[in-house]
Amino acid sequence: MKGSRWFIVFIVAFLSIMFAIEYHLPKNFVWKPTFSHYDEQPFGCAVFDSVLSSSLPQGYTFSRKSLYQLEQEDTTQRRGILVISDNLRLSDVDVNALLKMAERGDKIMLVSTLFGRYLEDTLRFRSYCSYFSPMALKKYATSFLKKDSLHWIGDSTVYPRQTFYFYPQLCSSYFWGDSLPERVLAQRVLAQRVFESNEFRYEAEVDSLTTDSLVYMPVAMSRRWGKGEVILVSTPLIFTNYGMLDGKNATYIFRLLSQMGKLPIVRTEGYMKETAQVQQSPFRYFLAHEPLRWALYLTIITIILFMIFTAKRRQRVIPVMHEPANKSLEFTELIGTLYFQKKDHADLVRKKFSYLAEELRREIQVDIEEVADDERSFHRIARKTGMDAEEIAKFICEVRPVIYGGRVIDAEQMKVYIDKMNEIINHI
Repeated sequence: MKGSRWFIVFIVAFLSIMFAIEYHLPKNFVWKPTFSHYDEQPFGCAVFDSVLSSSLPQGYTFSRKSLYQLEQEDTTQRRGILVISDNLRLSDVDVNALLKMAERGDKIMLVSTLFGRYLEDTLRFRSYCSYFSPMALKKYATSFLKKDSLHWIGDSTVYPRQTFYFYPQLCSSYFWGDSLPERVLAQRVLAQRVFESNEFRYEAEVDSLTTDSLVYMPVAMSRRWGKGEVILVSTPLIFTNYGMLDGKNATYIFRLLSQMGKLPIVRTEGYMKETAQVQQSPFRYFLAHEPLRWALYLTIITIILFMIFTAKRRQRVIPVMHEPANKSLEFTELIGTLYFQKKDHADLVRKKFSYLAEELRREIQVDIEEVADDERSFHRIARKTGMDAEEIAKFICEVRPVIYGGRVIDAEQMKVYIDKMNEIINHI
């Protein structure tokens, strides 16, 4: 046992050192956009949802329903609907449901880089989408280059005009078109050449040496629809944990959300990938991170080795256990002898009759203790046992005074009654 104790101490010390080393290693962030309610990585929404839940007095809840399902809910309370995705291609059913909710007073905010042609044709706008590359973001950030600016130009009576600064990879998408919705909330400044064709407009950014004029492209705008409003935002990567914690830029997020007014906000993940909606279990979290995954593997291997080496320890002699003897017959004979010595023959008949009545109730659903059903009961017993019904009726009527009336009988009569009851039981 002394060697095993030192072995356990060594393993515990080794695991403690390994965990300490892994804990102090630099943390590796995953820069993949998921917008998941459970993702605490930069482009998840765990911190984003937590901050809004505690900051919005009108209420902030989370859902996985589609716009059609939300529209079908029977509610008279108006609310704001928030949808965040990097590729929000809405079907015509979803768009119609969205417009129905807006028409009756709801406010819907769609945050995405793509919105689908049906919605674009309905609201008469086009969106320019730029592919997001985590490597490009890291390279740009480490190069200490200048950030792009987003200008808030919403209602100046509510919020003063202000400029917010983001990395260009976070705000590279924008809106364009000949007849954009009437109210632009925020815009991005581009220095670019514009080439137009019959159907499309092509933008190509140039360096600072060119003398092209500045162009202001909307990144957030809204349109009245019925009693409500549809708000479009082209920068979903800002509506994440990173955007919420990026200096003073959380102000930009709250300004956009303030367009919902005093309505309670419901954020739905109904248009996200299923993998991003799965709640992280402890083992899933361990397996998703390489240091924790190897720590888990090492712990399992250690436990297996410990079981192998400690399985050979000496054990005390296991005593031989004999099979218990069956004493049921001796017990029965003892009880019978006690009754016989007391000469309480009527009580033995009562117990045997109770056993007979229970057997008849269980096997053929006949209650011989119910006097009113005697005729039906006797015929049913006769059919089941093949015995004569009159013989059965005579026996039951003869034994009842012993059972219920307290008639005293001798040993011979007791034997006759018990033998008759055994005969009936054996014929069932």
